[in-house]
Amino acid sequence: MICPSCGNISEQDDKFCSRCGLFVTAQTQKLFSSVSTFSWIMRRALGGMFAGVIGWILSIALSRTIGTSSSMTVHLIVGGAIGGAFLGNVGGIIEHSSYKALLGGILGCIGGILGGLINRPIYDYFSAHSLAYSISHSFSWAVAGLFIGATSGLIEKNKKKIMVGVIAGFIGGAIGGGLGSGLYVSLLIDVNRPGWITSRFIEALAGAVVGMNLWFILGLVEKLYIFNRKQLLDATEKICDFCNTHNSLRAWYCKNCGKTLLVSAPVEKLKITPYRSLERISNAFKFISWLSAVAGVVLVLIIFIFLLFKNPFFAVFVSVALAIVIYMISVLLNGVSEVFTKFIKIREAE
Repeated sequence: MICPSCGNISEQDDKFCSRCGLFVTAQTQKLFSSVSTFSWIMRRALGGMFAGVIGWILSIALSRTIGTSSSMTVHLIVGGAIGGAFLGNVGGIIEHSSYKALLGGILGCIGGILGGLINRPIYDYFSAHSLAYSISHSFSWAVAGLFIGATSGLIEKNKKKIMVGVIAGFIGGAIGGGLGSGLYVSLLIDVNRPGWITSRFIEALAGAVVGMNLWFILGLVEKLYIFNRKQLLDATEKICDFCNTHNSLRAWYCKNCGKTLLVSAPVEKLKITPYRSLERISNAFKFISWLSAVAGVVLVLIIFIFLLFKNPFFAVFVSVALAIVIYMISVLLNGVSEVFTKFIKIREAE
């Protein structure tokens, strides 16, 4: 048993922690477990917030690059595709899973495109209503959230979990889309002639609200249901329910068939660092490193396509130069993450 206060490992029947003196009961364990669950969900929400900020800034920048020659539907589809792709990446990036990040990004992009397609008809239907803009964007991001929410369930290969994820994504997207678009319009109206920095801040804030709300709801459902596992007590290995292959306690997927392992190991049997805060800072830098790489790929493609028809040689030069800069930024952020990881290992070895 791990003390929820100081992290000291004690015997299962100990009444008090031998390190900090905390009275360890089932109630205190549940209380601190709830705090840990909330922290897990908030990390998901923060990931959604960062993805929303970058996705919104890039989507609006691309929309302005396209110009007024294209219809509003085209702008909405482009914005939905980019925003949806970034929001769909969050779960996979946090879990360091390229496969899940790619699947979520593709589903988010598809959902964003469909959400962009329905935006204008819904806006026209509610045009007489003062909240028509918020209502239309609420529906658009509900559709995008619907696809993003299916990601974890698809990887789990469980129809019920897919449906629960779809519902959670729909609700989270609807709430985030409504609040984010409402905040965006309200700030534009309230701020008199906003400058360039203020305008970008308003755009980023709207994206942050959408991403944070979407992933708070999704994180809540993933933690409490989709990722819910039967806990092993005395086992030293995880046995796959599908092919009976023996896997280590730290494994999430079967090494033989690739399917999700439906059991979890108790915390006491896992080697967990006592420097949890530093570990989270390290993970945060790694998350931003991955996200910057995704943003770089999208940005380079946008700039290359935009400049290609004007000056192909200049398009190649700018794209390569920008790719190098973004790669260096991504490597630097990942390096900072590895410095924290190395420091933790050195401290643990002492």
